[in-house]
Amino acid sequence: MNKKVIPTFLILSIWLVFVGFKLKSHYQPPQETPYLSTAYAEKVGVEEYNYGIYMRNTRIGHMKRLIAPTETGYKMFEEGTMRISFLGEKREIRMNMYSDMDKGFRLKTFVFQMQSDKDNVHVKGEMEGNKIAISFITKEQKNVYKIPVKEHPIVSSAIVPYMVKSGFNKDKTMKLPVFDPSTLMGYDADIALLGWEKIDVEGEMMRTFHIKTTFKGIEVHAWVDEAGAIVKELSPIGLIVQREKEKKGSDYFDVNLLSSIEATGKIEDSKRASYMKVRIEAKKELIDVIRKNHTIKGDILEIQRGNLSHVTLNPDLYLAPSPFINSDDGEIRSFLPGIIQSQTQDSEKVQSIMRWVYKNLKKEPSFSIPIAKDVFLRRAGDCNEHAVIFAAFARAAHIPCAIVSGMVYNKDNFYYHAWNLVYLENKWLDVDSTFGQFPADATHIILAIGDISDSIEIMQFLKNIKIHIVEAK
Repeated sequence: MNKKVIPTFLILSIWLVFVGFKLKSHYQPPQETPYLSTAYAEKVGVEEYNYGIYMRNTRIGHMKRLIAPTETGYKMFEEGTMRISFLGEKREIRMNMYSDMDKGFRLKTFVFQMQSDKDNVHVKGEMEGNKIAISFITKEQKNVYKIPVKEHPIVSSAIVPYMVKSGFNKDKTMKLPVFDPSTLMGYDADIALLGWEKIDVEGEMMRTFHIKTTFKGIEVHAWVDEAGAIVKELSPIGLIVQREKEKKGSDYFDVNLLSSIEATGKIEDSKRASYMKVRIEAKKELIDVIRKNHTIKGDILEIQRGNLSHVTLNPDLYLAPSPFINSDDGEIRSFLPGIIQSQTQDSEKVQSIMRWVYKNLKKEPSFSIPIAKDVFLRRAGDCNEHAVIFAAFARAAHIPCAIVSGMVYNKDNFYYHAWNLVYLENKWLDVDSTFGQFPADATHIILAIGDISDSIEIMQFLKNIKIHIVEAK
């Protein structure tokens, strides 16, 4: 795959980071219906608001939201459609989420569903003490995991309703524990109330209250009217959700427009690069993120192939299965011996796994949440799918393995990308099964390390960084 991007997954993830709003009445979703429908809500008379989804002035989809009080708390329902294209392939992505919350908007249960022409994901979650029990269901299989949480979280869509109930006090700030069902990720969000502002919504100037949510270096802005209803939201990648009086037509957004990083200079034969020196043009906060895993002096970044001495992860944290990395799956574990055969050295096993993934996965764009077992069965996907199935095989072989999100030079520019780290002989090495590299070439710049869901952290870099190539060999 010549131009690989993570933003396809990021766009899907950020959709559910956006927040809900308060409405009157009450509804109960039909339990027998596998996919929740606003038709049911309309039938029982619940009010709803319609929103358009825009990217760079192009309307790429729409959504509806409902929230209603119950005797024990609140229920929320969101449904939407978004059109995106990647490498010439077009997809219409349909998502919906239902969540049940207590009177403090703390999560009790949720159902998250996503469909496209080829993909179908169904995630159910329920609070059990200090853990969230997750059931991950696709067309091929079902996995159940329990994710520990420090505090009883608020679902990401309920941040604004929570703030509305708390009252609008200018200059007020607070920290909230949040859980995002679309990425199965928990985080602390910093909430800032910025005061009343007038904004233009479909040609009408509206008095709104501005709320800023910050998490993992990412800012999401929301404007709420005097009735407490969201009228506009803005994400750092330029995705806008705005209230509309009537539904309009939608077009497809080409994700490739988000994939490349502005750069100067050129690297010949980058796949064999053993050394790279570049100058990073970005805010200090972003340079500091890169500095966590690389050598940077001032704004100069130097990378030596196979040298990750700055990476100090605890390998014990990267051996267990996760909702995306099904290393405990029976079929994956039983298939592994055929890949590594009689090899006894971990480095040989890693190279065999890398070669199998590189040769056996058809390189094509994916418009779904990457889950290792699905990738194993379908044998196709982009860099995200390569990274999760490699991690699953490595962990099944008892080799610590993490997923990396970052940037890589390919042919003529830098692009957002995902690959892996493995722990061998008391040090971390990078492996890129999309390109068939062990270790990965020196043009790989690490931005985030963890699970595939942690790739959302690179959103703060989109269009906020420039790279000037100084030297490569």
